Amino acid sequence: MFLSVKNDNPTSLRPADSGFTEADWEILAAFWHPVALSSEVADKPLGVTLLDVPVVLYRTGDGIHAARDSCPHRNARLSLGTVKAGRLTCGFHGFEYDGDGACTRIPALSPELPIPKKLCLTRFLCQERYGFIWVSLSDAPRAGLPEWPQVEDGSGTVAIVPPGVWNASAARHIENFSDLCHVPWVHTTTFGGPEVVIPPYEVHKSGLSLAFEVEMMERVRYVEEGHPSATTDVQYNRAFYRYETTLPFSCALRVHHPDSNSTYRVFDVGSPITAQTTRIFQIVVDESRQVAPEALVEFTERINVEDLSQVVAQCPQDLPLDLRDEIHIPADRMSVEYRRAMASLGLGSALPR
Repeated sequence: MFLSVKNDNPTSLRPADSGFTEADWEILAAFWHPVALSSEVADKPLGVTLLDVPVVLYRTGDGIHAARDSCPHRNARLSLGTVKAGRLTCGFHGFEYDGDGACTRIPALSPELPIPKKLCLTRFLCQERYGFIWVSLSDAPRAGLPEWPQVEDGSGTVAIVPPGVWNASAARHIENFSDLCHVPWVHTTTFGGPEVVIPPYEVHKSGLSLAFEVEMMERVRYVEEGHPSATTDVQYNRAFYRYETTLPFSCALRVHHPDSNSTYRVFDVGSPITAQTTRIFQIVVDESRQVAPEALVEFTERINVEDLSQVVAQCPQDLPLDLRDEIHIPADRMSVEYRRAMASLGLGSALPR
């Protein structure tokens, strides 16, 4: 019913009941994470959650802002308030805050009296790029945003996939995104087929990035108009995949089909709402300009549905960073290197490998 008078760390942002260990939270907080689409924040504040921390996003004439979703007066959710004349207004007692987080007006306080200096918001670094709003909970992010020039250079048709929330860890999601071994079995209604054998490949490491290239055989279905079966006249076409994962939770995929001379890319980021809940942000770019944006989104969502049921059922939900916890085969090379790289950041208490 009551909080203790004593608090060993009153300035800590990590909630006491967080599913992240303190060490893991501090490491992940020092990166940029997408938390919303730019289109989701217009004239009203928006509440989101990042690493168990409630965050409010709001716009003023100066641009986009992010702060802890808590009014320092009585800890009311600021995302339930409004934005008026460039001021974020708390819906509980009407306290107003500017883009710098300073309280500029208290309706219940006489104008002659000073506003307490402690009445200011806990602000977070915030920026917009690729149609996403990105937030870092650290004042000194370890790295910048992932570089996706094809999203901005006009080289292809760009489609933003509506974000979905998965009851899975961000690490489990991003590992699955670059996993080849599941493709023949999980994606049987889109592009996979159980006859496909995964060829050997090498993972190249550079800084916070892991990359590999491989030639795969994709299953293609040709169905006569009106035919009741979706698996009639199956054939396989060549495809060249290039994956580049940027720690901790971002991956860029390039797919080239030489037979049709077509290329498309998928940019994927898992944003950790909690330790076991992730919002998935994706952008698809068709460099061949052969497919409408709506079709790109529809196909990507079909693939996501195939993945979802498997990833959310994995146990444990946390990604094992001790390589002795699971059995690995050559096709798992990217997964193994990803786990090693995450451990090298200090995540998972940096268990011996």
